[in-house]
Amino acid sequence: MSTANPTKPASVDPAPLALGAFALTTFLLSWINAGYASPALIGTVVATAWFYGGIIQVLVGFWELKDGKLFPGVTFASYGAFWISFSLFNTLYVSHIPAASAGTANALFLAPWIVFTLYMLIGSFRTNVVLVIAFILVELVLVPAVLGFSGGNIAMFHLSGWAGLLLALDIWYLAASDILAHMYGRAVLPVGAFHVSA
Repeated sequence: MSTANPTKPASVDPAPLALGAFALTTFLLSWINAGYASPALIGTVVATAWFYGGIIQVLVGFWELKDGKLFPGVTFASYGAFWISFSLFNTLYVSHIPAASAGTANALFLAPWIVFTLYMLIGSFRTNVVLVIAFILVELVLVPAVLGFSGGNIAMFHLSGWAGLLLALDIWYLAASDILAHMYGRAVLPVGAFHVSA
């Protein structure tokens, strides 16, 4: 089966690769956080986060930066680094944290990403509707997760998980839109322009 594009562009955008990596890893973690699988299965997330969610996104991020694309470059490299950090945290450190401090440690690990995601959300106002929705959903994943860890509130974890499942579907849609547009030479799945002037 040939996947060659008949238009043979000089270069291709690697964004769908990183989008797929972000979506799949987010889906796995969110499935657990939503309560549909046991937290004991976190190893499946960690294994995926090391390579697909982490290393692949970082590589694509630097590829985008090399091509002069600041926003996707920073997005993919940063969230890729997040997943690698998540893997390190869960592999090497979390078991050594006293039980009484575990919630605080997890909240501290996640909280700064709320700030990063906020200004990236504002930057996404110059992209498309699907991506804007994605950054809103990232915030809706992070904020309840931090509140859940801080207060031990299981309902907050479930809310974070449900938002994460929606986020994964949104990002998969965006990845599919890019892939299909490339293969068919036209927009197949609309993403909607979203341009806000400063």
